[in-house]
Amino acid sequence: MIVDIGRAFALGFGEGGQSPLVAVSAAGSLWTAWRRVTVRASFQEAARSFQIEAAVERGGAATAWTFKAGTALDILLGGALACRGYVDRYQPRLAGHDRAEATISGRSKSQDFVDSSAVHDTGQFKSKDPCEIGQAIDKFGVGVTTDEMLKKLDYRITPGETAFRCLEKLCREQGVFIVGQADGSIKLTKGGKQRHAGGLIEGDNIKEIEADHNSSGRHSDVIVRGQRPYGHGEDALQIEGIARDAEVGRYRPVIVFHDGDTDKDRAKTRAKTRRDREAGNSLKANVTVQGFFDAGGTLWEPGNLVFVDSDFADIHQDMAIESVVFSQDRSDGSLSVLSLVDPRALGGKGGKGGKAGAAWASDAGGD
Repeated sequence: MIVDIGRAFALGFGEGGQSPLVAVSAAGSLWTAWRRVTVRASFQEAARSFQIEAAVERGGAATAWTFKAGTALDILLGGALACRGYVDRYQPRLAGHDRAEATISGRSKSQDFVDSSAVHDTGQFKSKDPCEIGQAIDKFGVGVTTDEMLKKLDYRITPGETAFRCLEKLCREQGVFIVGQADGSIKLTKGGKQRHAGGLIEGDNIKEIEADHNSSGRHSDVIVRGQRPYGHGEDALQIEGIARDAEVGRYRPVIVFHDGDTDKDRAKTRAKTRRDREAGNSLKANVTVQGFFDAGGTLWEPGNLVFVDSDFADIHQDMAIESVVFSQDRSDGSLSVLSLVDPRALGGKGGKGGKAGAAWASDAGGD
């Protein structure tokens, strides 16, 4: 049965219990004691997502009304905001005489920016950076911010494209990510700017670890080609930017055609971004830890750095959190599954702090 926050501590999910309190604020009340809660946050996604499995009283009318599709809610993990969004689906199930349950799922507020078409009076922008364009088409009140110095450009909205698609094209060529935040807003940023306290240490706080050392996605030459929608000559019709990966020991080129207006500098930037992401994605790991917080009491956050030390996985360096899935249930308690990549995959600098596996040491600094 879904209960209010007053009963949560008696059930062992509050202070002095085995797991941090997971609470959902909806319709003016706090609700707790779920069968299972999962929240997913990713540096590669503009909206966070959640799923809640709950036992409910037979009839369930009050629960169905409180968590009907479209309901606004906050999910708090140990008092820290993890997702502010809306219920997308309420799925009740009744089995026999003694099993009544419901699954409640949804995404953060930024889902409206992701799903809805871009609407603007003129559909054209002159000398605006991606954040300014994002703010202009944010008719949903999501909130678009950045901590990057973004280049200004001209852009025309393609009729029918979503607000996210519009912004994603502009951010991709400048090497920044559209990241869903806990409060439901969107941030245009790169990874590796903040660091978590402590580390992930084999034999200490790592419950499970698996690694993927994989160079199959890297190329010796990343070649970006494009054209301008106006003008003539090589600078308009034969635009090309090349970035070379010095660690790829054989000829493995890839050609990328830019699907919008560009110039030589922007093509070069996109080529370097693609090269660095390929190098970063050649080293990945999944780490499971108990609880939701780092050694300093901060909720695990996509994009942040954390030092990983594992002989088994052959990783001894800073890694960036690509995504994190928080979960809590009665059998496993509170868990965080961290998907990690070399920081270059998220726009940061190469992992530092010790030796990475010698066979996978990478230097994508070649031009």
